[in-house]
Amino acid sequence: MSSPKQNILVLDCDPEFLIVLEHVLEEEGFNTTTTWDAREALVLLASARFDALLVGEHPPEVKSAEFLKRLQAQPKSIPCIVLQSAAGYPFEAQYLCALGAHAVIPKWKHEAIAEQIWQIHRRLYGTMNGTAAGEQSSACA
Repeated sequence: MSSPKQNILVLDCDPEFLIVLEHVLEEEGFNTTTTWDAREALVLLASARFDALLVGEHPPEVKSAEFLKRLQAQPKSIPCIVLQSAAGYPFEAQYLCALGAHAVIPKWKHEAIAEQIWQIHRRLYGTMNGTAAGEQSSACA
């Protein structure tokens, strides 16, 4: 029996990136919902079940750090990965991790994004897709 598909919400300001990432994630077996509106993302998170949230570092209306602060105020907890468009400074990643990000990874490494989702899920919920929990991850410590 196969595992149920994971529901992923992606928030980013680049519509082309959203289309590409949605295709990549769906090929990897995820159900993907995309938006470029931070307010809509918060509404979606409150009204539907998502297993992970991917946030570009510059979503419209708000920076990713501010969005993470708003996310912490939500009653539901959800693993969040921040996608950086360029190599960031280590202190930026540390700051985003301190605000609740589970990982900060390069935006254009699509396969790495999918793998990071699986690693976080395995770390939080145990085995999945036949892979043992506790594997090494580049997630925030």
